This record gives sequence, C-alpha cells and structure tokens, in this order.
Amino acid sequence: MPNPSPFGHAFKVLLLSGCAALMAACTTTAPTQPQDRAPIVQRPVDPVQTTPTDTDTPTTDSKETKDAEVKEPDTPDVTAPSEPDPVQTAEPGIYFNNRDGLTPPHMAGRDTKRLALLLPFSTSSSRLAQEAQSMYRAAEMAVFDRQGEDVLLIALDTKGTEAGALSATKAAVKAGADVILGPILANNVKASSREARRTQTPLIAFSTDQTVAGNGTYLLSFPPEAEVERVVDYASSTGATRFAFLGPDSAYGRRVKSAYESKIRANSGEVTASESYQGNDISVMQAPAQRLAAFYAQGEALAKTNNGTTPMSFEAILLPEGGTALRSLAPLLPYYEVDPSRVQFMGTSQWADPDTVREPALNRGIFAGPDKDTQQPFLDAYDRTYGETATTLASLAYDAVMVGAFVADGDPKRRYDRAENPEGFYGVDGLVSFDADGKPDRGLAVYQIRNGRFVVIDPAPRTVLGGS
Repeated sequence: MPNPSPFGHAFKVLLLSGCAALMAACTTTAPTQPQDRAPIVQRPVDPVQTTPTDTDTPTTDSKETKDAEVKEPDTPDVTAPSEPDPVQTAEPGIYFNNRDGLTPPHMAGRDTKRLALLLPFSTSSSRLAQEAQSMYRAAEMAVFDRQGEDVLLIALDTKGTEAGALSATKAAVKAGADVILGPILANNVKASSREARRTQTPLIAFSTDQTVAGNGTYLLSFPPEAEVERVVDYASSTGATRFAFLGPDSAYGRRVKSAYESKIRANSGEVTASESYQGNDISVMQAPAQRLAAFYAQGEALAKTNNGTTPMSFEAILLPEGGTALRSLAPLLPYYEVDPSRVQFMGTSQWADPDTVREPALNRGIFAGPDKDTQQPFLDAYDRTYGETATTLASLAYDAVMVGAFVADGDPKRRYDRAENPEGFYGVDGLVSFDADGKPDRGLAVYQIRNGRFVVIDPAPRTVLGGS
C-alpha cells in the first residue's frame, strides 16, 4: 500500500509572531518582528567557504532567470556564518532518522529529519538574493506549520555559482541531510545533483529546466512545458485539431514550441502554421502576424466557396508572451482580421498578470496555471507574518519542506520511492507528483479571460487520478 500523501489534510497556516534572535546562527537574517518560538533551524557543521569563480547566468527566458536579472546588483542582506555551535550526535534509537548528523542538544534522541535548503543568499544579483530570502522565510513558515518539532532546517548559501552549489551540497551531506532542497539555477542543480547522487540523497530543486531532472533529482517547479500541455489538452477536448504558433525565437519560445508541437501530435492534431520573431518590440512582430493572418484569410475565402465544408486554417493559436510584449502582440491578429471570437487565443502562465485582462484582444483567451485559491491562504499568511509580499518562488520553498519531511521520514534506502509516491503531494501550489524522471507532473487549472477577470473554466485536479 502506498504511503499516504503528507498534504492529505486540510491546509492550515499558523500566524507567526517572531523571535528577535531567530536565526543568529544561520546564513540569512531573521524576521524583524519578535516571535513566540523559533523554528527548528540550525546552521551547517562547516560554514560554506566557496568563492565565486563564475557568473552562473541561466537563459534569459526561464522563470528562475527573470527573478535573477539585474543590471546593477545590490549587496544582499545576509549574515556571515560564525563558528558552529556544539553538535551533539543522536543516541541510537528506534527511529530511522535518529542517526549521526547535525543534532542540536534539544533534539537528541528524536526522529530528526534533516533538510538542507540550498539558496543563493549572497549572489551578485539583488533580485535573486531577494528571492532566496523570501524562499527561506517561506521554508521556516513550513517548519512552524508541521505538527511536532522533528524537522531540522539547515540553510546553506550557494552564492548562485556552480562551485558554491557544490560546496553547499558537500556541507549538507556532511551535516547528515536526509533530503536537499534547492538550488534554483539549472547549472547549480547539475553541480549539486552529482554530489547528492553519490550519497543517494534526494534533491528537490527549483529549476524549470527539465533536462537537469532524474536520477534522484526532482524539480518542484512550474516548467512551461506542463502549462502548454495542459492548455492544448483543454483546447483539444473542445474539438480543436488545427493549431498555429506565434511567439519569440528565444530559448523560452523554442522550449514552448517544441512541447506544443509534441502535444498536438500526441492528441492527433496538427500545427498548420508557425511564425517566430526575434526581440519583443511590436516592429518585429508585425510581419509574422501578417503572414499568419494571410494564411487564415485563405482558409476563410476557400470555405466561402464550398459552403464552409473546408476546415479553418487554424482553430487555436498559442501566444507565449507576457507583459508589454503580449499586449503588443495580441492586438495585431484582430488588426489583420484574425477573429478572436472564432480562433481560440492561448497562452502560458505569463498571462497571469492583472494588466493582461485589460487587453480587449485577449478576451476569451485561455491559459494554464496553478490554482490561485490554494495559494491565497499561504500568501495572506506570509504577508501577515513578514509584512511583505511573497516572491514568485516562495510557495515552492514552503511545499518543498512539506515534501522533504515526508521523503525523509523512514528507511533511508526508500527515500526515492517516497519521493515518487504515486498519490502525489498536495500543497499550497496544488497537486504535484514525480516519476523516476524527476519532472513535475503538475495539477494545473485552465483560466479564461472574461470581461476583465480570470475565470477558472477547468479546475486543477486534486488527486493524481484527476478526482476532485
């Protein structure tokens, strides 16, 4: 019988009230407000002493990269690790996790689950350092929200480099980590994976680059491929079989296009037209949009000659853009007489921007993304606790602690089996499950833009079998 999902209970959030000396020994600074009690958090056995040797800059199109991009990096607010506290080795006991490793005196003899959190606290990118800080705070919230005091959260600084990630991973292994959470950047994950695999320590990372998954590395993220597959499945279920693509010729655009074409073929559909452009200015978008519109017009003209028996040139089109670029791209199609009331406009989670709903051309457009209703309690609690808005990846860190504690709980030889729990995990970002390939199978909702609002038209599944 499979182990029960750790998120099978109703989601609850405790209002943290803070402790002035919360993390004096950790790599990150503490919340500014006093708290009633501190989470069970400890610094590594040996402070990480990596010196950045490279600027580990990922592709400019992934979700993780957008949080890292800055032209003039600020100095991140971090506390340098001091000399380690005395570490007590747990006495042998009946628990699998009661073994050698970093063990504070008050946890001696307990079934301690050691989770190492690898984040770029002192990266040269101020945006990425801010993300790391917010993720750490979300992780400590998760420690509070667990029943019992059995989780030891070990925060380690990767500095945002491969060398830093490797050193942090070695420190995590030396501290006896049962599960490693992080890093964020794809090439950091690669460096950490090699070391984690050597000791068969599961790595739950936050990269969206699916090529770094597998062999004990699991990606707790929202890769664009999953969003594309979900929205194509929905469009196909409504009868669409002929699809078009109009998007950027970039690393992100190529990933999305490849997933799009593969899923359409798997659904017995076809891509009848595809156009790309380089850059994000309307001047480079006009000609590709005009060519697609001309192809669409040919189909319309042919249909008029045979009483509409000829199929449309395309019934749905994917526009994988966001922000200003999307609001420049989308109006071009109706301007060149592609009727959005007859052609289904589709997108990715980049559409999940309040400004998107103000674009008339996108009314009726659809995209896939996480269930906002499950995220909102976490976002509200984070804001109450820290007096600020959680960053994009903060919820992933919260869920990672919950998943990591489940994976760590039991026979170390079966950690990978628990990570690949067939029931999946249901957290603040909804449902996720993993196979041996380590890629996240996400339960995503399908949203439609209707009269200035995002409306769920196909809810996210709550079980792996698709039940409610």
